[in-house]
Amino acid sequence: FGFAALTFAWVPEPHIENEMDSLGFKQSARLAITELKKTLAEVGNFRTLFIYMVAYFFFIDGINSVTSLAGIYGVTVLGISVTALILTILIIQFVAAPCALAFTKLADVWGTKKALTVALAGWCVVIIGAMSFAPLQLDAHDEFGIQYDWDADADAYVVVVNSEIKALSQDDEEQAWVQQWEDVLPTELNEKITEKSSVKWSMDDDGDPAPKTLASGSEARISGFAESLVDTRFSMSISGGLLGDTTALGDDHPTNLGDGLLDFIPIKFRDLVWAPLGLGVFYQFLLLGVMAGGLLGGSQGLARSLFGQMVPETRSAEFFGFFGFFGKVAALLGPLLYATLTVMFDSRVGILSIGVLIVIGA
Repeated sequence: FGFAALTFAWVPEPHIENEMDSLGFKQSARLAITELKKTLAEVGNFRTLFIYMVAYFFFIDGINSVTSLAGIYGVTVLGISVTALILTILIIQFVAAPCALAFTKLADVWGTKKALTVALAGWCVVIIGAMSFAPLQLDAHDEFGIQYDWDADADAYVVVVNSEIKALSQDDEEQAWVQQWEDVLPTELNEKITEKSSVKWSMDDDGDPAPKTLASGSEARISGFAESLVDTRFSMSISGGLLGDTTALGDDHPTNLGDGLLDFIPIKFRDLVWAPLGLGVFYQFLLLGVMAGGLLGGSQGLARSLFGQMVPETRSAEFFGFFGFFGKVAALLGPLLYATLTVMFDSRVGILSIGVLIVIGA
């Protein structure tokens, strides 16, 4: 708002030659349709310009889709925490501005078209990176979501959840599953949900996970719970006691790869790159955010700049109206394509489709 206020206050309105009288709604609509027909009839005279607008439709849709879907992808597919997501978004803000200036300098040296091509190639790298990211496999006991530790003094297991475990959803199936095993899980009544019986992970007064000491002889129930975990998004580990060194991982856990059509990509990258470097999923996602932030301002600014160089000066308002319209319409295709392919296949196939849009536009 501040920058807009300064612009309104300091930038004078340009003089308009032959300013039109105010028109009513019907007259304005009729005039708009007439002018639209005239412009479309001249497609042949501005063939390169219209081809660029179609290309812009595709690549800006891909770019906008990446920025709008990155948070969903990070939380649901990669399993990053909301705190990590907010931190990444904050860092992007500091990266975007200087990188936009850097792309301006690059355009001065290489030309706008070549600089924009570099930016679009960078977005393709971001897409490949997003497909290759994968949480590292769980190793240590305290990395698992649900942890059972043997307490020799109490002659029983103590169960607690990892501080980074995802909150229990209000999905009826997940709630029914948790409540079926609540005698061996650290849960408590969710008082915020009044329309049905609902539980959440137990927390102490400081908001940290609260441990729960189980009844003696709960080994059979814990074993049954471990077997039921296969159809969920959670993980568990047992340390000590009769069940010591037992682990279980749900099919929908972020680290469990192999069922997806493109899961071979993150598996290879995890084995050859992320695990040897010790880069967890947060740092992988942060790397993605920095790259996307660096490209965002540059690619959008260069796209407008290149279009401005191609537009006839006397018809700039007319063609920039088309340009803006294409950008708004493009906001629908990418998310729709991502959602459709994610339902049909998985999220990584959906992300690949976004990359295809950028390649078509480039």
